[in-house]
Amino acid sequence: MVFNFILYLLYGLTFFTLGVAILSRDIRLSELAIAKILWLLAAFGIVHGFHEWLELLEKLFPTVIGPAFSLFRLVVVSLSFLFLFYFGLFLNIITLRGEQGLETTRRRTKVVVGATALIMILIAAYLDFRHGNDILTRILVALPGGMLAGVGLILYARTVRLFSANAATNFILAGYCMVCYAILAGIFPSDTLLPLLGVKVILLRGMSAFCIMLFTIRALSVFSVEQRELINDQLQRFSHSEKLTSMGILATGIAHEINNPLTNISLNVEMLKDLVGTDARVEKKIAAIERNIERASRIARELLHFSREKETALLPTDLNRAITGAGNLINARSHTATISLNLGDIPAIMGIPWKLEEVFVNLLMNSIDACGAAGQINIDTFCQGGQVVARISDNGCGIREEDQGKVFDPFFTTKEIGKGTGLGLSVCHNIINQHGATISLTSSVLAGTVVTLIFPKASDGP
Repeated sequence: MVFNFILYLLYGLTFFTLGVAILSRDIRLSELAIAKILWLLAAFGIVHGFHEWLELLEKLFPTVIGPAFSLFRLVVVSLSFLFLFYFGLFLNIITLRGEQGLETTRRRTKVVVGATALIMILIAAYLDFRHGNDILTRILVALPGGMLAGVGLILYARTVRLFSANAATNFILAGYCMVCYAILAGIFPSDTLLPLLGVKVILLRGMSAFCIMLFTIRALSVFSVEQRELINDQLQRFSHSEKLTSMGILATGIAHEINNPLTNISLNVEMLKDLVGTDARVEKKIAAIERNIERASRIARELLHFSREKETALLPTDLNRAITGAGNLINARSHTATISLNLGDIPAIMGIPWKLEEVFVNLLMNSIDACGAAGQINIDTFCQGGQVVARISDNGCGIREEDQGKVFDPFFTTKEIGKGTGLGLSVCHNIINQHGATISLTSSVLAGTVVTLIFPKASDGP
């Protein structure tokens, strides 16, 4: 009797500890999918631990405990395994179909599955109560719930391996222990004496429960790892933001300092043109000076644009019109590349037309510079997954793989010295972010570059 008392006491405490350990962990900001359903495992632990203590009372005072108490205990154990069943079901859906599949399943099955499971629990509990055992409850509720949860933990381990190999291993071990517990609790009654081992099944259940608690709590370290990575990422972003702020202040000062003498030079060049007359050699030199003044002015404008991004209201905008306008501006300049526009039937987006035009002018100029004489540039627009996509592809020289992660950084350029400021793509990136859109780049050396821009539709825009 003393042995049973200690065993059931620790047995219930093990599961209760599991539930409390999960609930005491702050996972509200976690981006891991399992965080949304972990409360179900905690509810199983607490309710199931409570059930083990109820069973202990039933064994300690068999003559005092009435039929109502036994029926209540059967309902409690069924409810605990129902929480485990839902946890295992949702965990398998997350692993196989992602969070989108989880949301769809929740909407479609919440009422049907919930009502069916509750009816099944009540029927099993009532029939077991009538026959004085809990066989149906274990087979219909405990076994499938434990098996689903165990398999789900094993499969989910693959998704957390990138965060922590140690946490993934503990998820796997917890899953195997859960499968063992499902078999021991779902097939064998509590007082069953295992013939080969010579021990009661309740002892092995207790050992399995302890291992589930141990490995699950150790697996929860993945949230600490995730939190550290999020903190490091935020610190890096903060550091990067501070650098950009400093660079913006510096760029503003440089741009103003450049603009003042450039204005003076431009005025003097105009006066000089009136003084020198029509000498061809002098006109050629003056034209070269004007080209370099224009280039310096463009650099100053890009610096100001980079450092002082103005907030402008977003309005419903025809993206195809902005692309066509950018193409007309580019075609007005001298170049040998062929630009093909394949503009589909797309809905409006929330945008700023002149800024979008600037983005496509920058992207087209980069493609022209990369393509050379026989360049082929294609611009496609289409709808995909409820979003508007613009794709610019060229057959240019491409970008090395090690440089692709830096192309949107300010002042980074793959062009020769004197041919690029390194601000064009950075300005594009800032404008696209302002539109609540994304820009990505894929490239291969000598195989061309593809830039993809994805915008929300006007109805979904910021």
